[in-house]
Amino acid sequence: MGRVSAAYCLVLLLICSFTVGCLESNNSDVNGDFLSDYSDEIERPNPNQYECLEFDEWERCWLTYIPESVNASSSVPVLFELHGWSASAFEMRNITGLQEFADEKGIIVVHPEGIALEGSGAFGDGEESWNGGHCCGDAAVLDVDDVGFLSLLIAKMIEEYPIDENRVYFTGWSNGCIMSQRMALQASDLIAAVACTSGYLGFLDDSEYIPIPIMEMHGVFDEIAQYSNSVRIALLEEDSQNIEAIQSGAHENLYDWANFNRCEGLIADSITPNSAYTIERFTSCENNSEVALFTSLNGGHNLYENDACDLGIGWSCWGNQGVFDTHQIIWDFVSRYSKNQTVDSL
Repeated sequence: MGRVSAAYCLVLLLICSFTVGCLESNNSDVNGDFLSDYSDEIERPNPNQYECLEFDEWERCWLTYIPESVNASSSVPVLFELHGWSASAFEMRNITGLQEFADEKGIIVVHPEGIALEGSGAFGDGEESWNGGHCCGDAAVLDVDDVGFLSLLIAKMIEEYPIDENRVYFTGWSNGCIMSQRMALQASDLIAAVACTSGYLGFLDDSEYIPIPIMEMHGVFDEIAQYSNSVRIALLEEDSQNIEAIQSGAHENLYDWANFNRCEGLIADSITPNSAYTIERFTSCENNSEVALFTSLNGGHNLYENDACDLGIGWSCWGNQGVFDTHQIIWDFVSRYSKNQTVDSL
């Protein structure tokens, strides 16, 4: 009887060992697949469809693009690109082609849209615009809280997607550049750096400002926000007559930011010459920041590669035709900065 029990126990032990081994192996495979799927899982919004929310009694909308390389375990930068006056989020995206650049760099891109309202009484009403302070259109006349909307959108993006909250960057064109600079002054606690094209400061209250890196890009032959003197725009809008950059141009805008960032020296301490452009920089500024002016020597209001003539606006709408890579220059500037440290360019 003892031999039978011993033999029985031995057989049972072998069966259990085999069974346990199989269960452990299967569980390992299942868990591995599950964890792998979970780590890659991300709910991607349709990049060709507006997402909207209600803010301050307005319906506010935007487009979001997430490259395929980004998954739920990522921690990537986000770049907000603001359209100009009368150019929608879709039009801005199509003109600049930022999505292709985002694929290359692994950046999440957000294209918010400004307010457009027929009958507001604004000059050129009914066109998408941002309340950058002195400009522009419906948003400025109605004193729309675009800083509040964009700040909420930053928080929403960080909550929903794998974004590094220390690497939130802003760019924009024209009125979008004006708005990006206002965001820098009023939401510097949220933004790591700003680099934008063809727009000047339109808001001067820096009471909430913590110095961050700022670069403005401008064409010498800009017909709208003139490079050396935009007083003709100031004549149209009374509240802009006290803003020196609007009346004195690109270098005054540079000096204003150097003052806000408490940079050392009266003139830029670094100049990068190029046959197509120059870059002047104040590099010794508070909070490890810098201020830069990129000057396109032959550029107009549109510094992007592609033409913007389909917007139907009565100004020189031609792009730079590939003479320089606007996105790369913007990215080379902003990507060196993070809210918690200086990072290498991606």
